[in-house]
This record gives sequence, structure tokens and C-alpha cells, in this order.
Amino acid sequence: MNPSIASVIERLKNKTASPSADEAKFVRNGKAEIQIWLTDKSPETIAQLKELGFELVLEPKTATMVIGRLAIEKLAALVELKSVRYVAPMIGN
Repeated sequence: MNPSIASVIERLKNKTASPSADEAKFVRNGKAEIQIWLTDKSPETIAQLKELGFELVLEPKTATMVIGRLAIEKLAALVELKSVRYVAPMIGN
């Protein structure tokens, strides 16, 4: 998992009040804009993501990756899914 994602999870676990400047680049209205690399993009895997509340924004056909939004409180559960290989922030300019 990307260090920026890890710091959000750690902050929530420790109930630290203020988000970092790095977090502000990809978290808006309590939701993280993220890229998720998966072991597979089966319907079951996508269903697991959606059960967590993942909002799918983009699903490239040529990669086992999805882009979307997820409430920051759900990030810890996301990284525990077996089908999730890597999670990184989606940082726009």
C-alpha cells in the first residue's frame, strides 16, 4: 500500500485530528480518490469493492486496476481484501 494511504489509515486508527497536506491532495468530502490494483477483475471482486461502498469512476479494460472513491473509514478494510494487490492515491493536478 502506498505510504499516503497508510498514513490516512494510521491517523484514523489513532484518532489524530488533523489530516496531512499530502492527504488533502486526494481526500475530498471524507472520500479518498484512489487507484486499486487487483489480482483479478472478476464480478465477485468488483462486488466486494462495491459492498465496501467503493464508487467506480474508471475501469481500464487493459489493466487489472480500477479507479474510484471510497470513504476513508473503509480504507483499512479495503487493503485487507485478498484480491487487492496495491492501493495508491489518485492525485490530480
